Amino acid sequence: MNLNELSALMRENGIVGAGGAGFPAYAKLSSCVDSVILNCAECEPLLRLHRQLIEKKAFEVLTALDLIAKTVGASNAIIGLKSVYKNAIAAINANIASFNNIHICPLKEVYPAGDEVVLIHEATGRTVAPGALPASVGVIVFNVETVYNVFRALEGSPVTHKYVTVAGEVKKPTTFLAPIGTTLGELIDAAGGETVEDPAYVVGGPMMGYLGARNEVVTKTTNAVIVLPHDHYVVMRKSSNVAIDMKRAMAACCQCRYCTDLCPRFLLGHPIEPHEFMRVVSNRDAKNVKPYLNSIFCSGCGLCEMYSCFQGLSPRTLISNFKSGLRAAGISAPKVEKSPQPRKDRDLKVCARGSTLKNTIDPRR
Repeated sequence: MNLNELSALMRENGIVGAGGAGFPAYAKLSSCVDSVILNCAECEPLLRLHRQLIEKKAFEVLTALDLIAKTVGASNAIIGLKSVYKNAIAAINANIASFNNIHICPLKEVYPAGDEVVLIHEATGRTVAPGALPASVGVIVFNVETVYNVFRALEGSPVTHKYVTVAGEVKKPTTFLAPIGTTLGELIDAAGGETVEDPAYVVGGPMMGYLGARNEVVTKTTNAVIVLPHDHYVVMRKSSNVAIDMKRAMAACCQCRYCTDLCPRFLLGHPIEPHEFMRVVSNRDAKNVKPYLNSIFCSGCGLCEMYSCFQGLSPRTLISNFKSGLRAAGISAPKVEKSPQPRKDRDLKVCARGSTLKNTIDPRR
């Protein structure tokens, strides 16, 4: 199979990035890469579908990954997954001998290990420049379900179903293979129904997901629905009012820098500094435009407002709202001339961000 044939296969069978972004998978293909990374980092808490899928369908996933790597001319196929996913690793090791160019990259149990830019750095040591695509450093990244859908397409099956994890306050947390168009309510009922009164529904993960409804339908990018009490911290954070968030920032932001010092993209050398954005936006500073424009480089991981800020402010929400305004105005990301260099204290801060895993394996071997 050549590159054009694989591109046509992906396009005609409706294969898009199943991790959440929905980027057309065929558009990622490039003959100018030497590495293909399979993202099995399962970035968000409570999400399990990628590791479960590779546990059950390891041979199929590895077959498609091998095909993609050979078709684009990549000499290296890397599976990035956390070292604690023992069952997934065992399933891969039971099948990997058939594929000469595939190996496992063990990842620390930190968030957001599944962020594409973070994963590329951990797996290859390369740092994607702000606003650039992974192919710029010779890499393309696909998640597990996307690659499995390529295998299914080889068998003549287009994308008509989606794996969805139902978790949280339900009787039987389960990962379902659901027809696209199934309502979230139907999946919740299949998981035994809610166990709390007046529940709320987080579509996606607790960090980056959004509040949805029972009658919302499964799409190609629906990864999870998490049922939580309506007064849960995560629900309250996601139901906040942007105008109120702004007033709270104006009144309470003390410029402690925690949001910036723990920002994954900042630690990789990208020019995104949430504390600076909070300063200029809360002071209505129209002269210093740099923090406004650099907000485009935010990955939206939510670490700043769900973990870092001890005052409970909302940098990610305000940045996301501002980025939407920039896009609507047709303003693109500023050009960054200098190549990013990871900060010297990055590894220390990554390990301090909740990881108890002592990983002595160099992921670049």
